[in-house]
Amino acid sequence: MPLPSPPPEPGDAMAMDTTAELVDTQPVETQVATQVASQDPMRQPDLHLWGYLIPCNPRLRRLDFLKSQPEYRIGRNKQVGNDFTFPGMKVSNNHCTIKWDERLDRSSVVQILDQSSNGTFINGERIGKGRFGVLKEGNEVAFGMCQPQPDSMEDYRFIYRHMAAGLPTEGLYAHYELVEELGKGSFATVMKAMSKATGQWYACKMIHVKQLKASVAGKIRDPAVALHKEVQILERLQHKNICQLKEVFYDPQYINIILELVPGGDLLDYILKRDGLPEDEAKDITYQLCDALAYIHSQGIAHRDLKPENVLLTNDVPPVVKVADFGLAKAIDSLTMLRTMCGTPSYLAPEVVTQGEQEGYQQIVDSWSVGVIVFSMITNTSPFIEPDHTTDIKLKIIQRTIDWPTLEGTGPSTSSKIFS
Repeated sequence: MPLPSPPPEPGDAMAMDTTAELVDTQPVETQVATQVASQDPMRQPDLHLWGYLIPCNPRLRRLDFLKSQPEYRIGRNKQVGNDFTFPGMKVSNNHCTIKWDERLDRSSVVQILDQSSNGTFINGERIGKGRFGVLKEGNEVAFGMCQPQPDSMEDYRFIYRHMAAGLPTEGLYAHYELVEELGKGSFATVMKAMSKATGQWYACKMIHVKQLKASVAGKIRDPAVALHKEVQILERLQHKNICQLKEVFYDPQYINIILELVPGGDLLDYILKRDGLPEDEAKDITYQLCDALAYIHSQGIAHRDLKPENVLLTNDVPPVVKVADFGLAKAIDSLTMLRTMCGTPSYLAPEVVTQGEQEGYQQIVDSWSVGVIVFSMITNTSPFIEPDHTTDIKLKIIQRTIDWPTLEGTGPSTSSKIFS
């Protein structure tokens, strides 16, 4: 079975000139100045603005809202008086109107009137044609569709920054500048962020609290508590092969986790782009994975969701492994077994799904996942032949068989066969 393609990662796209694709009605010199400013993270504070939109799509430029103009219109057709135009097919001629109430304190409000057919979205929720929404600091606003559109100019998603009350004095935006999206999941967006104090780059994992609660409804009693536990786990871990946590900012809508920036992408992409890896390279990556796992297991922690997408790589040659996403990790002690059925089915060990009522499984399940990753690195395929007579995930995991002929076809060494 071929390895699945990676999920859409808008951050993989290369930045390019967008003058022909994103046009507004400001004078040319204003457009150029805005574009240059948006590419300079060390720019002076934009005190002449009441807000601006940071594009998630690196092909697009930043959109500035001037204090001298409290209302802006957005749509596909610049001939009908739009201030910013998006040529996408999902964008209406008159898509929406964004209006600031002109207050210069913390009580200032920004409204969006949705006038579109396909929708204007705030944090993934559609406002509705003819209805109003309130745009707040850090909200993700999308025009036409709210899902990432990889390698497309029509990915019109932005992060809103509110400037009417002046520069923030606390929280995420007081300390970091967000510049572009690196990736997006069902309830979290990862942005590239620069420390205003040091100029150093980080990854900011912006977890949408409302979307998280909807995503895990009925599965986790209190997701905010679970997230706090994840943060506590990450704070404990200090290892060269683990993605390091720097700090966390909490607010009612978001939990923003500042993490070490690992610029080389994930292992799944790395495998797919190379059509599988030479055994020596796979061995080096496996050694680093095992070193990280030995460390976290010594801390009484099991990762439980180890897969190529959660293994990040640096741009070094050979790359340095950084294990990430401990969202399913759980501290265990000598009296506690892991009884939760969780993780990604392709990498789950059989004992996870066959456990009885009073049984459980220990950190060794991470080693099973490493074996699956080793097979995938060498063959560029999944190791399992799954039964096609059922859609039940539990049965598929219990009844699957290993595709040994595919591994043999690569001419593997004895040691790699034993490990796989």
